[in-house]
Amino acid sequence: MAPEQLVELSPRPASAREARRFVERALGRADPGSRETGVLLTSELVTNAVLYAQGRITVRVIPRGKAYRVVVTDGNAQEVRPRHVGLEATSGRGLALVEQLAAAWGVKVSPAGDGKEVWFEVPRHD
Repeated sequence: MAPEQLVELSPRPASAREARRFVERALGRADPGSRETGVLLTSELVTNAVLYAQGRITVRVIPRGKAYRVVVTDGNAQEVRPRHVGLEATSGRGLALVEQLAAAWGVKVSPAGDGKEVWFEVPRHD
């Protein structure tokens, strides 16, 4: 099984692009659908972290049995939930996409109150 991979990112807009490239490489042997879904959902979560969190952002890709788990960690300890917004909305769709497209997903707030992890899984067919 491939080892866990990790990248640390600064809280700046270009980090979403860096995260997409990182996940695309990390999921390189996955089937195209899982890879595309992983890249899209990572972009949404990192964009949210850039907009609403503080400090460094980390992205980890963890092979887990029949899935890849992608974990985005940021410095904002506020729990997040999907919002279901209208077609006219220009933001607020990120977690709704995660909820719809991921095989599984969740949020884990740090007990110390210094951040959270938002994770999702895509099928592993490599």
